[in-house]
Amino acid sequence: MIHMAGLALALTAGFMLLSAHSLSEGWPSGALGVYVACMVVMLAASAAYNLSAPGPAKAWLRRVDHAAIFAAIAGTYTPLLARLPAPYAALLSAGVWALALAGITLKLAAPGRHERLGLLCYIGLGWIGLPVFPMLAAALRSTTPPLIGLGAVLYTVGAGVQLMTRLRYHNAVWHILVLLAAGCHFLAIQTEFAP
Repeated sequence: MIHMAGLALALTAGFMLLSAHSLSEGWPSGALGVYVACMVVMLAASAAYNLSAPGPAKAWLRRVDHAAIFAAIAGTYTPLLARLPAPYAALLSAGVWALALAGITLKLAAPGRHERLGLLCYIGLGWIGLPVFPMLAAALRSTTPPLIGLGAVLYTVGAGVQLMTRLRYHNAVWHILVLLAAGCHFLAIQTEFAP
């Protein structure tokens, strides 16, 4: 239920965000499209995996679900980095996407292996922008950085909860925290790119 609600919200919010911007606006608008596509793919993969019956298809969907997290992280960075001057935006986006593609490859090619390493890679990729955050914050509207920070903290706390397998309903709590974090990042991007 949580998964389908998240997917429905992402589709609705993504449509609203993209309809407010024309593709003729260039790089920032294209970056918004990448962001929306990555979030929808992540939430759709999560819903498909968590709602599927046990079997070979579920095992494959688990790979896709875990790989899509890397795409969602890079996709979230994409429109925010577009606010930086061109050389920085291109260089940092290329770096984030290269690391995300490495993570996607790891999750698809070596399923079930290196689970804790994979979790550390998610967190590391999510926080990799910290050294350039002052420069990024200076390029953003004042309301955007706190929402980015809150979303990052919620994702990180959620990752910790996901490890607490003895905690009752840990998976549901994890997914609720993911939706709250994704909501913070959506609000950050929406307010940043509001006319």
